[in-house]
Amino acid sequence: METVTGVAISPAMLVPWYKRLLNFVIDILVVCLIFIILGAIAGILSLFGYNGFALWFDKWDGLTDRLVTTLVMVTYLFLIEVFTQRSVGKFITGTIVVSEDGTKPEARSIMIRNLCRILSFEALSFLGSNPRGWHDSASGTYVVDAKKYKEALESRQSFDQIGLEQN
Repeated sequence: METVTGVAISPAMLVPWYKRLLNFVIDILVVCLIFIILGAIAGILSLFGYNGFALWFDKWDGLTDRLVTTLVMVTYLFLIEVFTQRSVGKFITGTIVVSEDGTKPEARSIMIRNLCRILSFEALSFLGSNPRGWHDSASGTYVVDAKKYKEALESRQSFDQIGLEQN
């Protein structure tokens, strides 16, 4: 039996810009939480006499802060999306990242998505009527409604089962 791996992405599956914005805001909050946890770890380590981690944070200038924050954001989004096709924001809003052919994106595509987000003007790509940003176009991905995507997969699988011999 052949396994159904992808479906055609229909306009009805695409996520509107406001859900994309909510995904972004939630993921920024997750990155802030990561830094709060790192700060707490630095504080705990300081209590035990290891001040190096806290001193490292304290020495950051504006450029270092932006570089480290960007690295943490890209790493967080890459790791979670490569394994689950979703970030925390996407889990909460019920959305998922898929390739143009409706399959799970390859790690390379996920990395391209996240590296494109570094461009500060990338957010402007959502100002048009198309809810697909530059990071989606460059990586060959879409963000779709997870329920509609799952329904399309199940429908395709049911359709593919028609006419198969029963064993």
